[in-house]
Amino acid sequence: MYKMKLITLVFLFLLLGMFACSHQATKSVGVDDKSSAVTAGKPKNAGMMLVFSEMSAQEPEKDLRMIITDEFLRMDEGPQSQDFLLYDRSKKTIFNVVAEEKSVMAINPPESTLKPAFPMLWIVKSQTSHVMMRGQNADGGNATHHQFLLNEARCYDVVTLDGVLDDALVAIKEYRITLANELKRNYRRAENQTCYEAVNIFDPVNHLQQGFPIREWSEYGYQRFLVDYRTHVIFPADLFALPKDYRFYSQ
Repeated sequence: MYKMKLITLVFLFLLLGMFACSHQATKSVGVDDKSSAVTAGKPKNAGMMLVFSEMSAQEPEKDLRMIITDEFLRMDEGPQSQDFLLYDRSKKTIFNVVAEEKSVMAINPPESTLKPAFPMLWIVKSQTSHVMMRGQNADGGNATHHQFLLNEARCYDVVTLDGVLDDALVAIKEYRITLANELKRNYRRAENQTCYEAVNIFDPVNHLQQGFPIREWSEYGYQRFLVDYRTHVIFPADLFALPKDYRFYSQ
């Protein structure tokens, strides 16, 4: 996923044709496995790490790491990545870092009121699911499968687990709203992409209203599931620093 210049759901940029591919697998500062758990208060750079497996119709299965604190959401392919996306939650700004080009692109779109040229009538069907969370932090909560129909056609599915990762869900919603505003700014209607555009551009948090999705998949070939997560981690400050010797520009 992070071969794209803007590090996000890969199909967004295959559709819009906004950026070219770029990736360099080199050593980077990663999460310290010996980091101390937060025991009193909330130290700076304390937060959680989530690891997903993700794929789309155009890209093979890959790992996606999210590191979330009160200030930032960082996405990359793991400790080896020098390419990464950093979302500043207070400034609502996305920074896309591309090591091969030694560049940092800042994206701070204004709020958009652009409406779709098609109706968006959602129906949600929910039922108990027996899907279990993977990894050492698997919880025994109740899982629910939610099926989202758009204009009576199946569009998106999520499986949620009760009471899991609510703070992470807030950060991801913030990021998706900012990204959707950027995508609206560059929007060009595509044929046979109604579901995709509804989920990612015009209603970017609708499928997240039922709870944190431990598994999700779409009718346009995108899927992701949560492999593992860790909470109460203090992360190195380097993970949230932008390279000073890179070229900065704005989208």
